[in-house]
Amino acid sequence: MKIEKHWGISLLAVLAIGPGLMLNTSLNSIREILQQTFNDQSYISITPVLIGVISFAFCIPFGPILRHKIGERRTYVLSMCLFLIGAIVSIASNSFLGMGIGRFFQGTGTGLALMMMIPMLVLSFPIQKRNLALLILIGGFYGSSVVGIFLGMLVNSYGHWRGLFYIAAVLSLLGICFSYKFLTNDHAKQQHKYHEPFDIIGVALMFMVTAFITFTLLNLQKSGWTSTYVWIGIVGSIIFLCFLFIAEWHIKNPLIPFRLVASRKPALAILIAVIGNISMSLTLLSLQGLLKSGSSFDKGDISLIYIGLFAGIVIVAILSAVLYDKVGPGVLGIIGAVIIMGVNIQWMYLDGHASAFLFVSSFAALIAGVGFTVAAGLMGAALGGPLPSLVPRMVTVQFIRVTVSAVIPVISGIVFAKVYKDNLMTVSAEGQVASKENFTQPLHVKSEIITYHTFSTFSCVLSIVVLILSFLMFLTGKGHKLAHKPHDKEKNKEKLSIEEVHLKKDTPVFERSPKEAVSNQVIGDSEYREALKKFGQPKPSPDKMLHMRDQEYRKALKRMKDIGQ
Repeated sequence: MKIEKHWGISLLAVLAIGPGLMLNTSLNSIREILQQTFNDQSYISITPVLIGVISFAFCIPFGPILRHKIGERRTYVLSMCLFLIGAIVSIASNSFLGMGIGRFFQGTGTGLALMMMIPMLVLSFPIQKRNLALLILIGGFYGSSVVGIFLGMLVNSYGHWRGLFYIAAVLSLLGICFSYKFLTNDHAKQQHKYHEPFDIIGVALMFMVTAFITFTLLNLQKSGWTSTYVWIGIVGSIIFLCFLFIAEWHIKNPLIPFRLVASRKPALAILIAVIGNISMSLTLLSLQGLLKSGSSFDKGDISLIYIGLFAGIVIVAILSAVLYDKVGPGVLGIIGAVIIMGVNIQWMYLDGHASAFLFVSSFAALIAGVGFTVAAGLMGAALGGPLPSLVPRMVTVQFIRVTVSAVIPVISGIVFAKVYKDNLMTVSAEGQVASKENFTQPLHVKSEIITYHTFSTFSCVLSIVVLILSFLMFLTGKGHKLAHKPHDKEKNKEKLSIEEVHLKKDTPVFERSPKEAVSNQVIGDSEYREALKKFGQPKPSPDKMLHMRDQEYRKALKRMKDIGQ
């Protein structure tokens, strides 16, 4: 069975990016399992997630550059081999340091593949069906993150965290195998004459920004906000981020062209995508916590409840692909924000003793709502400016979005611990328990439930912000469409060319011009092959040139050229 190229490219894109996104979300939720495995409760436990996401963000701009230098297949295979090495190192590791090294390779591989595969994915579809690319982007990429949430739940319930990396390794091997069927290196041959100065300053400043962010988050996890090192890291991150912004704004060939996202639509789209992601993290933490702490469901029931995540993915992937060109990113963002707001308002007043159906529907609605904001944010930014600059603009958007996603888990974990501690003190002070010995667990559960309600309130406020930003983006217009019907000019040109062909067929050969009479004749197969054979031979010596039928050779080449016209 022959697979059309756009579906083959879609498969390669999901195999290249999906496993990395899956691990990023799953490792966030299994930190306690890893701490027990490695017998290490220290702040180092955040390194697998942090290093993986930071290296992912740092390598995003280099994917398109490598594609121009060595070709798309070599770049793809290189990124998948790096990811495979990282998976093997993580499987064999017996400490957070070893897993951090493996995650570095995985983040590097995913970052190199991201901005090579997304443009290839979109452009591989016929222009009339290009909205299907959004189906793959949401269903495949965002769906991979949701699969990671589901697998993280399974690991927390049944253990065996190394199975995550076995799955990632198998998917990497499949990607390498399929790449030899659907990718070539022809693009590299066309770029030999094209040279632009490499942005060394941008690379150095990017490294400093990501290094200071990593330093800050590690010390924040270790010592909290009172640590001097945390504030040194924050100040350093801000200073080098400003330097990076100024340098990339003025340089001729920037690695991260911030100038391309400075207009209204891309800027609003970035804010929608980032704030929507934060809102999802807070709401998901609240729902997962209520399901774990306040409900009476067993492991099997909880696994079935998480099926709601996949229902949300299917719904949002299909509706986004159908509605994007009709309503634009602004309306999609409004729909997503309203759905997220409704879920959070509901769970601000409910505890974990809700029905299974309510949990399933809430998971599905949350994932669908956030999916709409992701589609609105990413596609609104991609298509919110001149199409020739789509790739560098998306590089900037993805660098910002992924860098922020590295910060969210650490900050939300610290805020949760602080809010939970305050709620625990409040509950104790109000004297709601009579005996500390008998009611320690209920006190703990009650404090957690209050904390989850607080997080739902935070998320509801953020969804209101997303709603306002989406309305502002709606005022800027729909922007470019993903799918187009053939333009009238192209239809008329095609119609004219068909009429000319029929006219020439009806005209006798002796009434045509000499050029037309020759160019419409068919070259014999043997003559065609002989001309190609001579064309591929090295330049002969002067003695052999005397014996070559030069006139016949030139005539055959001329007729080949005319046929091409």
